[in-house]
Amino acid sequence: MALLLPSTYGLFCALSSLLSLGAVGAYIDRSSRISAFRFILICQNFSVASCTAACYALLVMRDSAGGTGDLPLTSEFFKDPFTVYLLIFVHVMGASSQIASQGSSVSIEKDWVPEISKDYADHGWLTQTNVQMRQIDLGCKVIAPVFAGIVVAWGGDDMKPACVAMGAFNILTILVEWWSSKRVYAMVPKLSSKGADKASPGSSSGAALGGGGGCLGDTVASLQTYCHYSVGLAGLALAALYVNVLSYGSIMLAYVTWRGMSPPTIGLTRGISATIGLLGTLAYKKSASSMSLENTGLWSIAMQAAFLGVSYASQYVGDNDASLAMLVAGVCGSRVGLWSFDLAVSQMMQEKIPEEDRGAVGGIQTALCSAFEMLSYVMGIVWAKPEEFKNLIDISYAGMLGAAACYGVYWARS
Repeated sequence: MALLLPSTYGLFCALSSLLSLGAVGAYIDRSSRISAFRFILICQNFSVASCTAACYALLVMRDSAGGTGDLPLTSEFFKDPFTVYLLIFVHVMGASSQIASQGSSVSIEKDWVPEISKDYADHGWLTQTNVQMRQIDLGCKVIAPVFAGIVVAWGGDDMKPACVAMGAFNILTILVEWWSSKRVYAMVPKLSSKGADKASPGSSSGAALGGGGGCLGDTVASLQTYCHYSVGLAGLALAALYVNVLSYGSIMLAYVTWRGMSPPTIGLTRGISATIGLLGTLAYKKSASSMSLENTGLWSIAMQAAFLGVSYASQYVGDNDASLAMLVAGVCGSRVGLWSFDLAVSQMMQEKIPEEDRGAVGGIQTALCSAFEMLSYVMGIVWAKPEEFKNLIDISYAGMLGAAACYGVYWARS
C-alpha cells in the first residue's frame, strides 16, 4: 500500500489538469494579461493554504488516535467520515493548486515572455530568458527540499508546525508575486494590449471561445487549435515523457525508501538530480546558439533515452546496492537531456504559435503532459506493491522510446 496514497493524489491532480487546462488557456487568451495572472495567483495560494490546513487537521486526528509517522491507511482510521472528507479535500485543493500553478506558467512562459521578446530581432534573448527562468525553477527545486527538511526537523516528530510554516509561507509569497508581476507589467506597455482582432486560421480566439462554450467547449476548441500547428507533434513527444516514473516523483521516492535508501541520501540525490538539471540548461543555451532548435531537441531526447537505459537495466542487477545506484544514477544523468529537450520544444512553441493562440495551445500542452503523467499514477495504483515497481520501469522506458520516435518523425518533417 506504500504507493497507493501518492498515486491516488497524483492521479486526481493529473486528471483535473487534463480536464481543465484547455479552458484555463482559453481564459488567458480572452482576458487581460494582468487580471488573468492575478486571478490564477489568488486561486493557487488559497488552495495551498487550504490544503495545509486540512493536512494539519489530519495530523491532529492521527495524534489523537495515538499514532505517529505516516497516516495509518487502515479501516479503523477511515471509520470517521470526517477523515475521508479531509482526504478528499486535500485531493481537491491540491489539484486546484496544481491547475493554478500550471496556469500561471502558461500565462508567463507562453504569453508574457514571447510578447516581450518581440523587441529583439533573433531568438537569442528568448533563449537566454528561457534558460534563466528554468535555472531559477531548478534552483528552487534544489533549495526547497533543504528548506522543507529544516522545517520538518525543527518540529521533530510533530509535523503540525511544518504544516503551519508551509501554509504561512505560501500566503506571504503572494505579496512578492503580486508586486513583481505589477512591476513587469508597468515596465512593458505592450503587455497591456492583445491582438484580439487578429485570428490565425486555427485560432481558438474566435467564435468557439468568444461564445463562452463552457469548460468542455473551450477545451475542445483549444485542442483543435493545438492540432492545427505542426509543432504540436514535438509537444506530444514532450508530453509522452511524463508517463515516466523514473523522475524522482512521489512514486519513485516511495520505492527507493522501500528499497532502504535513507532520507538524507534521498535528499542528497534529489539535490544532485536538480543540479545536473541546471547543467542541462547550460547545455541547451550553448547548443541553441550553434544549431537549430530541432537539432538541439534531437540530441537531447537521445541523451535522455541513453541514461534512462541505465535505470532500465538496473532491474536485472542482482546486488541491491548496485541496482539502486544504477537506478538513481540513470535518473540523475537523464536530467541534462530532459531539461534541454523541454527548453527546445518550449521555445519552438513560443516562436511558432501566434499571440492569439498562446494560452489555448499552452494550456493543451500542459494538459497533455498531465494526461501522460496520469497514466504513471494509474500504474502506481494497479501495481501498488513496491515489489512490482519493475512493471512501471518497463512501461516508463517504453514510453521514453515512443517519445523519441515521435520527435524523430517531427524532426524528419521539419
